[in-house]
Amino acid sequence: MQGCPHDGHRPAVIPHRRNYTHVHIPSRGNGARARLDSPLRSPYNHSLVATRTATDGYFTQPATTEIHMSDPRIPLKEPKLAAVLAFLLPGAGHLYQGRYFKSGLYAVCIWGLFLYGMSLADWKIVNAPPLRGNEGRRGVMLKYAAQFGVGAPALLALMQSERYYSEENRPVRQLEGPLEATFTGELTLRTRQTAGEVTGSVYLEPAQGGFGAEVIRGRFIGTDADGQEIDVQLGEFVELGRPISADSRRYLQAEVIDDAGGRVQSLGHLHGSIPRTFWNWIVVPLDDQQDRELHRQLGKFHELATVFTMIAGLLNVLVIWDALEGPAYGYGDEPESSDKPDPDSSQANSDDDQPAEKPVAEAVS
Repeated sequence: MQGCPHDGHRPAVIPHRRNYTHVHIPSRGNGARARLDSPLRSPYNHSLVATRTATDGYFTQPATTEIHMSDPRIPLKEPKLAAVLAFLLPGAGHLYQGRYFKSGLYAVCIWGLFLYGMSLADWKIVNAPPLRGNEGRRGVMLKYAAQFGVGAPALLALMQSERYYSEENRPVRQLEGPLEATFTGELTLRTRQTAGEVTGSVYLEPAQGGFGAEVIRGRFIGTDADGQEIDVQLGEFVELGRPISADSRRYLQAEVIDDAGGRVQSLGHLHGSIPRTFWNWIVVPLDDQQDRELHRQLGKFHELATVFTMIAGLLNVLVIWDALEGPAYGYGDEPESSDKPDPDSSQANSDDDQPAEKPVAEAVS
């Protein structure tokens, strides 16, 4: 605001970004320059709010202020980078800022809650919904939205969701190369008319079936429940479960055959499971059957695990904000002002015929 003609006691306006501070300056008949001796300070920041020289009761130029809630005594370094680190790994943002106590406190509390909840649910409680076709999955979406704040594990779950719902993730009846794995399951042989538990190893490889079709063939070598050794040939029908699923075991079923004399003869069936790699089952979405089975196994601990992981994600939202803006504080936390009154100004006030009004400041939003 530029200087204006004198018209009684009118407020001088100090514009800043959001609020306006009105300061009443007493008018002087002799045109003497009045000075605002003590600068105004925001109760939310130690930075200077306004200090200008006034003539005839008006400020001659605008005073611009910036009001921040953060405490300038806390070195935040690069706040945006710290917020990203705090999101990805709770506690990492404060570690980057050198706020070691908070870093350790947040890491222990949030990771402790989250990992305990995951362990209660056999590491299957974080399930990201598909990015497309979310109809009927509102409960899963709300749960995942709360868990998302925990950062890296939630992003991994989102990536696993994309892999799980992709067109390539389907049961396998053809192999690109040899496969060897440990096997646990049951073997049924028609010659014995019995079904028994067996353990051992399967050796599978791609082969050519009838009419040139690509099939899987192989062998199973192991022992039965009585300790007897078993060595059988597998094919023509061998099927493996989806490569990516929430179960740590991948189902396998195969036909036991005998191709002696060039003629394929079916002897029975082998069905069980082989291990699935860690990357292909951790935080992968559950299908309806797996979800019902997990509820049956855990009972009330399923809800408890869900609550723990959701609380961990919501708490980390506050941690991210603290890393970005720093701690907030209010009245009474600002340092004591060391400004002293100007003796020249005090002498000028004493020479006036009328007693001068004391400056009064008030904030108007």
